[in-house]
Amino acid sequence: EFDGSKISKIDISTTTPTVTDIITGLSSPAGLVFDGTNLYVAESGAGKISKIDISVTTPTPTDVIIGLSNPRGIEIFGNELFIAEFDGSKISKIDITVTTPTIIDVLTGITGPFDILLNGTDLYIAIRDENKISKIDLN
Repeated sequence: EFDGSKISKIDISTTTPTVTDIITGLSSPAGLVFDGTNLYVAESGAGKISKIDISVTTPTPTDVIIGLSNPRGIEIFGNELFIAEFDGSKISKIDITVTTPTIIDVLTGITGPFDILLNGTDLYIAIRDENKISKIDLN
């Protein structure tokens, strides 16, 4: 559920699902991706990626990388987290295995990358302001 500040869940296997908040106090969560029990969240309003361990009773967000330009869609490929930076007009990536990752530009000069989707080794990029979908092979 998107209300600008929280992530919620529902159990779709129940007859009458109820909404349960996972975490609140986020800044415009836009993209989500799981890596085991870690949920990575693109907080577009704060220009950062946070990580939340959903296996704990009271999940707390931890900053993974800050200084992004309106991060939207995110995907994990191996140990790398790919990020669509809408206002930055680029796709960037970080290594999620290091404590202090460095932002690496993957593709620049695209206007309004809104979301990304990984299919095998192909990364599809929804470029809203150019009205198109592009693809890059991550190999």
